[in-house]
Amino acid sequence: MAVRVALSGVLSLLLGVVLLVDDRVRGWEAVLASHVVALVARTETAVNSVMAIMSFNEETGDAVGLRISPECTSGFLIVPLLAVTILILWLSRTVTFWPLAALAVAVAVLFASNQVRILAVVVLIKGLGFDPGYYWGHTMVGSVISVFGIGVALVAYTLLTMRGVRR
Repeated sequence: MAVRVALSGVLSLLLGVVLLVDDRVRGWEAVLASHVVALVARTETAVNSVMAIMSFNEETGDAVGLRISPECTSGFLIVPLLAVTILILWLSRTVTFWPLAALAVAVAVLFASNQVRILAVVVLIKGLGFDPGYYWGHTMVGSVISVFGIGVALVAYTLLTMRGVRR
């Protein structure tokens, strides 16, 4: 019972942190994106983590800034996973490692897929120019990447959690 209470407390605290300091999570994602973009897209980047803005040089030499808005972050996508993990801890007969492992894997997949989405936006803006590149990168390709990433995260979460429940 003590382990269940302690784990639930830690996960609840993490849930509160995600909800209350969303701006810092977005800033962290912007910093991470600046490193990923600089490495993969081979462009100079800059970041303002307080405002969650990642900027890069377009092919024309102009700098473009992308703001990680509350709708663009992966932070809120982990809220349901945290809540379900807390529920699983209380509903299962024994506390196992698997729901926590499933949560860690799903969170990693969500953040990684969001970084790939941001990278796709940058690459398409650099290749097509700002207006068409942003449209294709953010609205079309980015949406597909997000849906795929969310799907993979949920499948991984379910499979790993069920592995623990079956045992």
